[in-house]
Amino acid sequence: MSYKQMADTTNTQERSATDNIRELSEASKQLFEAGKQLTDNLAELSDRVEHASEVGSNLLKSPWLIVGGSVLAGLLLITLAKK
Repeated sequence: MSYKQMADTTNTQERSATDNIRELSEASKQLFEAGKQLTDNLAELSDRVEHASEVGSNLLKSPWLIVGGSVLAGLLLITLAKK
């Protein structure tokens, strides 16, 4: 192998290493952004689940309110159906 061929090979390897570092850096940035997005999505999901469980537990604390609302809705339907 001549000196010129060796120099070309070395330059190609150096460019490849530089390109690899750039690509890895870009991939790292993309992974970081995806991780941030995943964290945000999980926080939002956690908030929604917490809200839904609060609503459910509040309804379970007052079952008579649910029964009363159901009876009123039934009476309203019966009244509207007779007309």
